[in-house]
Amino acid sequence: MIEVADIRIRSFDVDYLDIYWDIAPCFEDLGNYEFIVERSDNETGPYRALTVPMINRFHFRDTTLRGRHSYYAKIYYRIRVQHRESGDSSVWPETGGVKLAALPDLMALEMARINNLKLKEFMGRKMWVYPRRAGGQRCNTCYDRVTGRKVRSSCSVCFDTTWVGGFYAPVESYGMIVSPNETVVHSGFGDMEVENTTLLMGNYPELSEGDLIVEAENIRWRVGSTISKVTKGRALIRQQAPIHRIPKGDAEYTVPLNLSEAEVKDLLASPERNYTNPHNLEGDDIASALKNVFGSES
Repeated sequence: MIEVADIRIRSFDVDYLDIYWDIAPCFEDLGNYEFIVERSDNETGPYRALTVPMINRFHFRDTTLRGRHSYYAKIYYRIRVQHRESGDSSVWPETGGVKLAALPDLMALEMARINNLKLKEFMGRKMWVYPRRAGGQRCNTCYDRVTGRKVRSSCSVCFDTTWVGGFYAPVESYGMIVSPNETVVHSGFGDMEVENTTLLMGNYPELSEGDLIVEAENIRWRVGSTISKVTKGRALIRQQAPIHRIPKGDAEYTVPLNLSEAEVKDLLASPERNYTNPHNLEGDDIASALKNVFGSES
């Protein structure tokens, strides 16, 4: 099977994007392979085919974007390679997709790596980010196609997003949630608990308004509308976003986090070595801590 290399997205026109790709050096006849360009609004998919199978073509112009002039819309592409006789296929990149974005230089990569390391090993905790759907199939249960508005809440079909499924698959990540002030609002309808605070996160996944954040203690947050993204040379380094704690009666608390029983039983959001205080090299605790750091007990 041939390998696709250096997929590039380029355009200086708001009505289309150009997708270019190369083939890694090989001795196979390229005429035996077909190329299909696939697109998604989320990096992890689902992807759908944009083109019919193409032979000996290494460029495609996506003109289906007319009218999509959002600053923040994310559009990802990947290339499916299919052998014409056997039907065997593979996708490139093997995970995720490629979008119109600046490549990080060496300094940007190091800055992002150090920030991610601090979040994972020192000041952050494990959490899951559910990217909010912003397109696809509208919800027939709570969305009125005549008025273009949501007509009911607590929808189990779209989780109050008006798009079927509500959210894409969760991405495991590390971030730091600043401890919020505990606020109780008293009104004629009763007392309401409110928590608003800030999330600090690395460069992945890229946050958008409405994304769902789930902590290990099943505390759930909704990403607010003003997201600060620090970049170098237009490459993302780190993010800071306002988040709002979701009331337990809201639909987002019914979004499942499909972890195995073993993953739930052994879940520890912070590094295990942060909870040990070893005093000798023969102790089980230090052996466990060293294994977590170096992958072995010595």
